[in-house]
Amino acid sequence: MIGRLQLLPPPGGLRRFAIANLINTVGSGLYITGGTLYFTRVVGLTVSETALGMTLGTAIGLAFMMGFGRLADRIGPKPVYLCLLVVQGLAMAAFTQVRSFPAFLAIAIVSGIADRGISGTVGALIHSMSGTANRVTARAQLRTATNVGLGVGTLIAGAALTADTTGAYTLVVAGNALLFFTAASLLAGVRVEHQLRRAGSAAAAFRGPRPLRDVRYLAVTAANGLLTLHAAVLSFALPLWVADHTQAPKWSIAVVLVVNTILVVLLQVRTSKHAATVPKAARMAWISGLVFAAAALVMAGTTALGPALCLVVLLIWALIYTAGELLQTSSEFCLGFELAADEAQGAYQSTFALGPGVMRALGPSLLALAVLESGSTGWIALGGLFAVSGGLVSVAALWALRNRSEMHGEASVPAQAERQPTAAVS
Repeated sequence: MIGRLQLLPPPGGLRRFAIANLINTVGSGLYITGGTLYFTRVVGLTVSETALGMTLGTAIGLAFMMGFGRLADRIGPKPVYLCLLVVQGLAMAAFTQVRSFPAFLAIAIVSGIADRGISGTVGALIHSMSGTANRVTARAQLRTATNVGLGVGTLIAGAALTADTTGAYTLVVAGNALLFFTAASLLAGVRVEHQLRRAGSAAAAFRGPRPLRDVRYLAVTAANGLLTLHAAVLSFALPLWVADHTQAPKWSIAVVLVVNTILVVLLQVRTSKHAATVPKAARMAWISGLVFAAAALVMAGTTALGPALCLVVLLIWALIYTAGELLQTSSEFCLGFELAADEAQGAYQSTFALGPGVMRALGPSLLALAVLESGSTGWIALGGLFAVSGGLVSVAALWALRNRSEMHGEASVPAQAERQPTAAVS
């Protein structure tokens, strides 16, 4: 079944990376589900203190993200990525010994820096490992592994929540630390051929194209970041909206999340194959904005529905929303890679990750103010924002493509635009 659906890359370095990523994200599922309760019930922090530490860690991590990308260009993405995995594992292990807010805050900052660094260098590592293969498909397969891992971790963490003991919550955090180390050990033995071939030009790459001077790439980054607000809709706005503004049963939240996870696992790789070139990815981004807009309009009508009908509508919303998510992420994978300078993938990929990273930090507050406090009107306004954002991504991507020859010295932009990968990852 897995082979038929091409959920994993073929045997080799990328498959091992996918398995390491799967193991790592099982730990993430553990931590996301039980981490906050560990800090509040075991460490004794308040919810505000916990939120402050995590927010500050993410914010500082964003400031360091591009530095890690530049370092990846200089010495190679694999050692940087491996080091960050180990640091994150050490931070999780240190959390099990924390008993005060100052200590928690210090470790949360270290963890936030490592977390954003990992997000900022993973694209460069995939680029190095895949070589001339289809990086978009590889990224989609890794995202599939991520979703599976998060789901498994969430289920395991559910046992800890059921036990509701100090030992159970501590094991959740300690287990996350152990899985970071396990992922790092698996990845350590992977030979990154592309990186080795380019080692001699590392210093030149470090002095090469700088994404902060690439206005066109920054425009795509900003527009795509705005469109990724959809992630906070699923993780933050949906549970609060269903619980506080509709008559749907509370367990319907879990049903929607399960439906979303299953569809992403089954369809992400297939969808990504339709975003093989920048023009196709740009069109896909525009369509995804319209699909998210439709999902927002559907959600706006849930307040006046009875429990049964509301559940049906929420399932319809899940299908529409997931279609938008599949289109947006597939488009994002292609644009992030194909519009970047090949000789500075670390810097470019870390810059591109800033868009979703900033929206991850700001999304909950924006949705709380603009949607949850405004009711159905807020959802309608959000739909308009998604429609505009998708259009902006499309326009910015095509603008960047038309001028890509200026950045890379290519003789023929159209040829690059329609270039197909020479070898498929799956």
